[in-house]
Amino acid sequence: MRFHPTLLSLLLCLLLPLHAFADPAFYRITKGKEQHWLLGSIHAGKPSLYPLPDPVELAWQQSRALVMEVDMTRISQTQWQEMGAITRLVDGKTLKDHLPEDLYRRTLIAAGQNGLNESMLAPLRPWFAAITLTQAALERTGFRGDLGVDQHFAKRASDGGKPIVGLETLLEQLGYLASVGDNQTLMLESTLDELPELEKGFAAVMTAWQRGDEGTLISLLKEEMAPPKLQTWLEQTLLAERNRNWIKKWPGLPNESFIVVGALHLYGEHGLLALLEQQGWRITPLTEPTP
Repeated sequence: MRFHPTLLSLLLCLLLPLHAFADPAFYRITKGKEQHWLLGSIHAGKPSLYPLPDPVELAWQQSRALVMEVDMTRISQTQWQEMGAITRLVDGKTLKDHLPEDLYRRTLIAAGQNGLNESMLAPLRPWFAAITLTQAALERTGFRGDLGVDQHFAKRASDGGKPIVGLETLLEQLGYLASVGDNQTLMLESTLDELPELEKGFAAVMTAWQRGDEGTLISLLKEEMAPPKLQTWLEQTLLAERNRNWIKKWPGLPNESFIVVGALHLYGEHGLLALLEQQGWRITPLTEPTP
């Protein structure tokens, strides 16, 4: 199983085939002589997801570089090793030692249902065990991370020689995920609660994404991220803090970049669209949400 290192892999993943007239949110952003395109991404899919709407494909052809959350094409062996230090337990204990007995039992049951075994989860920190379980459940439904929108364009850029720019490093992204800290057991417990309804729950999320329905997408996602402690962490750390850091890098992006980030990063008071407008960028929608 190939891990896709972003929490939005859990939240904005493709759990049903797209309808023919899907119209996800897509924008042209301009300031003076600078121009970019911005697409809210989902992180898993099937071949039926493609091709994307014509405005997206046309902008891709015109763009000079791909900008994404992390450039996964340039991960060194050292970085993969450092990733292990972040995602795995280093205190000589196993996952079983860090969980209440009942929660560990539930974790093993879920693992077995999704093609994993105890030895695969034993060395993992609880937060990464939660991500691993969700990724396995997603793959069991037949949806693949390499067919998500971000990885789709990463492959096209790599095959076509188009430069790829990452807004953060793999280790930075993992650091944000690890910052769940004392709430990681709660994250695992919440994940186990949601797994039985994974496909049903995210079907509504995906419909909202297909339609570019900002309000519904935010509302549904907050419901999926109960309890409140995890909502706060998602909104303040995984979204708002990262958005602020990404905006600082905007002046250095190649002109006419095609920018692909998780869809939820676009919206709200601390979303990229609002932050860009505050800095004088003009934002022009290139697709129309479905009523």
